[in-house]
Amino acid sequence: MHDSRSIVDYIESAIDRHPFCSCGVGMAPVEHDGALYLECRTHDEEKRGVIARISAVFGHDRRLLMAAEDMAA
Repeated sequence: MHDSRSIVDYIESAIDRHPFCSCGVGMAPVEHDGALYLECRTHDEEKRGVIARISAVFGHDRRLLMAAEDMAA
């Protein structure tokens, strides 16, 4: 199991490497289905409608930081 400090260090390092989306908005760590992602902060704002969800997928960055099976380990 990962200790919480190493996960925090890992997240901070990822944000330092990729602080902004290609759209210019900041990136944030987010959990989806047990996996940890670094994604554009606009993803949450844009999840309201179908067209917005499509634009969120194609218009903003999302990077997998840690797969679900690695989070459980």
